[in-house]
Formats: sequence, C-alpha cells, structure tokens
Amino acid sequence: MSGKKAKATPHVNRARPALNQPKRTDAEKVAATRTSTASMQVSPSWAAAPDVQSAVVKWNTDANALEAKAQSAEKLRLQLATAMSDLRVLRRNWKASTSHVLSTVNVFSLGSVDAVKSFSLEVQSRTAPGAPVAPENLTIVRGAKPGEVLAKWKRGKALHGFVVQHATDATNQATYSVIVTSTKSKCTLGGLPPGSNVYVRVAAIDPNEGEGPWSQWAAGTVG
Repeated sequence: MSGKKAKATPHVNRARPALNQPKRTDAEKVAATRTSTASMQVSPSWAAAPDVQSAVVKWNTDANALEAKAQSAEKLRLQLATAMSDLRVLRRNWKASTSHVLSTVNVFSLGSVDAVKSFSLEVQSRTAPGAPVAPENLTIVRGAKPGEVLAKWKRGKALHGFVVQHATDATNQATYSVIVTSTKSKCTLGGLPPGSNVYVRVAAIDPNEGEGPWSQWAAGTVG
C-alpha cells in the first residue's frame, strides 16, 4: 500500500458560481446575461429560488440598459466622426474663402492703403513678389453624374487654393457663373444642362499676393 494520501475532494458546500463566458465588450456582457438567464430558467432549482429570480431580473434590466446606452454611444461616436470630418472640410473651405476675400480686396484696392483699410483690414507689411501665375493644363471632362463636369489643372506653385468660374458663352459676361473656391487642383461643377457645352477658367489665389490672372477658357461637354 502506498504511503501517499489520496487527494481530498473539495466539499460541495464550498462551490462558488462563476460566469466564464466572454464579457470583455458590452455586447459580450449582454450576450452572457441572456444566454445564462435562458439556461438558469430551465434549471430544476429555478422555481424554488425566488431570490435568484429577482437577482436575474435586475441583471437583465441592467443588461438591457447597458445595450441601449452602448448603441446610443456608438451612434454618437459615428456622428462625432462625421462632424470632425465635416469640420476638416469646412476649415479648408474657410481658408480658401479667406484667401479669396483678401485677394479680391487686393485687386479692388489697386495697392491703395486707404482702400484696404476702408474694409477694416490690415495692410501686409512685407514686400510681395507678385501674384500667382495662371494655372496651366486646364482640361474639362464629363462628370460622374448628369449635369456635371470635372475641371482639372496643374497646381504649379499655388499653395492657397484657386477660384473657378464657368460660362455657357466665354464671350458673354452675362453667362458667367458666380466664382467658387477650390482647395484642390480640380473642381466638380454641377447643375448644368446635360449635353450642353461649357467653358471654365481658373485662377490661383494667395492671401498675401492676391488673385492671379485667369487661365484661358477651356471648353467641355456636360455629362
């Protein structure tokens, strides 16, 4: 007979319940609650355990609240991500619009300090080397949607965006559109009659140098 003692089996009254299902995420916590509840309710001990039943009811109430709040938080997270993306675009647009305002005032003022200050703007103290040159390689292609064209050009040394204008007749100013800004060396123009001809021109802008000369008109066909 061996001199080693047999390992004692733990007394059943020392058993403690544990929840071993995954519960790292909120979704896993809710799933663990619901699957465990379903299993507990078919237990032969369920009917004789009113305190357990009450605790499980509260457990499920908390799980339901957790699920609802997690879903709400996820929606808010997505809304925040969208808002931050929109803010980045709006900041770029504001920067380009600011450059356009300053360059337009510069053109209007013709170098007059009094004219600049009449708009409550400060006068740039440094010596400006001159306005940007006209963008090159302007091309017009059909847009992705009906009534659109995509204008593309070479950025060159322009760092502060562009202004874009289109017309149905390049020789008739009455057909010229409102000037729009673009921070990129391309711009989609919409709301045009599908299949019609359109003319587009573009100029570089700079907050200090002013608005450069317009490019030559480029023709294209609306998609």
